Amino acid sequence: MAITTRSMKQNLPALILAAMLAGGWAASASAEVVVIGNKADSVSQLTPEQAEEIYLAKTTTLPDGSPVEVVDLPADNSVRNEFYQNVTGKDASQVKAYWAKRVFTGQGTPPETKPTEAAVVQWVAAGKGRIGYVSPAAADGSVKILLKKKE
Repeated sequence: MAITTRSMKQNLPALILAAMLAGGWAASASAEVVVIGNKADSVSQLTPEQAEEIYLAKTTTLPDGSPVEVVDLPADNSVRNEFYQNVTGKDASQVKAYWAKRVFTGQGTPPETKPTEAAVVQWVAAGKGRIGYVSPAAADGSVKILLKKKE
């Protein structure tokens, strides 16, 4: 099948849309999320497996044995979705179902939610044993990066 100028003009909107979607996919594929911790904590890094266990409440302590508190971003936040997908392998609906089951069976409650990445950073910086996740640009000098996770 020969491609003519006319057929290209007719398909141009579809080609532009395909290029835009591919560009958006490529941009989201390079998204990075960091797990942050309080600077006073002795833990200097977490593995993805440790972060998963902490965020799914399978453990209540940091690797050094000290108690841990975690915080989430709102369910519709893209950083939250990237974090859970990359660290736990669960999408937003699976995370919601996971916590619904744990609450129903009395096995736990989901992490507290903060409205913004800045609020997460501020909360983590304000107390020992606290961790959160944000985009790298949101992590400032008041916290330390425990894990970098690229999508």
